[in-house]
Amino acid sequence: SEDLLYLTEIENQIAHLEDEVLAGTLENFNHKIMACRRKILVCSHYYLQLSDISNILQQNDHGFFTRNELASFRLFSERVGRMHEEALMLREYSTQLREVYQAQIDIRQNKIMKILTVVTTIFLPLTLIVGWYGMNFKYMPELNWKYGYLAVILLSAVIVFFCVRICRKKHFL
Repeated sequence: SEDLLYLTEIENQIAHLEDEVLAGTLENFNHKIMACRRKILVCSHYYLQLSDISNILQQNDHGFFTRNELASFRLFSERVGRMHEEALMLREYSTQLREVYQAQIDIRQNKIMKILTVVTTIFLPLTLIVGWYGMNFKYMPELNWKYGYLAVILLSAVIVFFCVRICRKKHFL
């Protein structure tokens, strides 16, 4: 008689998990959703078993039950069927929630990869310049020129400026 309340309680737990997923504040999501899915699975099997029992009793092979009792079994079978459908709906809801959670993870990873790509784009030319100067060439004009280091610093600043400007223009930053 209270199975619908129990299923509603499970649905409320899943809805609460959904709110936490969308807010981004959820920890141990997989454990929580799997606990709900286990409860749903138990309910689903329970209703299937009740449905099987009800169908067997409705067959009334030995003529043991009266018409009123058979009508009661039919009503019982219909109610169990509705409860089973509710459990299946909750299972689908939990599956959709897992997909939403995975989508949230994918969005976070994409943002992180975007930041790493921008940082790499900005600092890769500077790494090339540092690599050239790290080779200690004797005949580089900047080493013998009074303003050589200042020119390399300005060149690096200009490169960073243009990389940042291009990234902003392309809406990467």
